[in-house]
Amino acid sequence: MVIRFRDYSKRLSDFEEEILVRCPQCDAYGGLRLRTAKVLTVNSEQSSPSSIKRITCQHCSYTKQQSNAAKRKSALRLWQNNYMAQRNSSYGILDHFFGLPLWLQTSCCGQVLWAYNEAHLNFLESYVQSRLRERLADDTLGWQNGSLASRLPQWLKLTQHREKVLQKIQQLKHRL
Repeated sequence: MVIRFRDYSKRLSDFEEEILVRCPQCDAYGGLRLRTAKVLTVNSEQSSPSSIKRITCQHCSYTKQQSNAAKRKSALRLWQNNYMAQRNSSYGILDHFFGLPLWLQTSCCGQVLWAYNEAHLNFLESYVQSRLRERLADDTLGWQNGSLASRLPQWLKLTQHREKVLQKIQQLKHRL
């Protein structure tokens, strides 16, 4: 039986509603969840919904939040301050909102395998274990190259790494 993967133009940003990161205060893994909260802000006479990123640790009650505008500024600052050096630091892959290390990351095939959350892990698992990978055109925009499946690194797509990557994905799932 052929295991099939269909690319429905899912993007990395589709998995950003919940990002599991390590707490900077108590160093607990999985205790910190970065969530998107919709709040109503009042600007002069108009009220508009805006998005706030909030992290809360279930172990030590550490809390921090950031508005959408501040998020963009900090993401740009991370990139400008040699983002690649921070990304490849001893902490591994960092989230791009607060610069905290991701909880779901491990070394695999000489690279770092990482995921934001369980849904992201499930996506990676279904892609890697499939032997037939299909891309579908978007109904409104047609063919695109911005989907997560089209942006995955080559080492993750190779057949020779399939078993090792699937094994590491299972290890990451046990951390949940």
